[in-house]
Amino acid sequence: MRRFVSGLVAAVAAAGVMTGTSALQGNAVTEKQQVVAAQSAAVKFVTRKFDYDSDFGYLSAAQLPSTWRMVVQQGWQVTRFLDPKVDQMVNISTAYSGHLTTAGAVAEKRKALKGTKGLKVLGAKTTTMKSTAGMGRLTVSTIVYTYTRGKTTRWVATRYIGLTGEDNAGVEVTVAGSPKNAKFLGTVLAKATTTLYTR
Repeated sequence: MRRFVSGLVAAVAAAGVMTGTSALQGNAVTEKQQVVAAQSAAVKFVTRKFDYDSDFGYLSAAQLPSTWRMVVQQGWQVTRFLDPKVDQMVNISTAYSGHLTTAGAVAEKRKALKGTKGLKVLGAKTTTMKSTAGMGRLTVSTIVYTYTRGKTTRWVATRYIGLTGEDNAGVEVTVAGSPKNAKFLGTVLAKATTTLYTR
């Protein structure tokens, strides 16, 4: 377990996330896992616009799965994209906090998670990345964990992003789904991070 967590933290530092293999027995892969992997491989990433303002139009965009359904969560600065075939999603808040650093936001998230059923924090890391959308150097702090929802285990990675060289947690991006699909969800998170544009 310690070896896995070390590998996961290293992967987060490189802007990716790893899937745990401890739930798999040897090389056995179930039919359901094969279906999820096939669906993930078939996903096309395109620029998706969101944060619509009636005066200025769309204020944000990122590379996200083309078929995922967009749902505005509250106001217009929290948007969720839902996979119509698999129970997984990405949630983006472009007005998270101007008062917390990205590392501070992860610390607050840890506190908020206390008491969560079946919680296992797999790792947390702060690093820097380069935006491909003109947002400069990004400071990113990520926490990866699993928890129990009903009879199932959910895998979650929440990332706080400081844009244009700052380290304030201006943006929060969360991906969630099955632990079996963690590698793909990590790809969604990485693409959403580096391609995010917001004004």
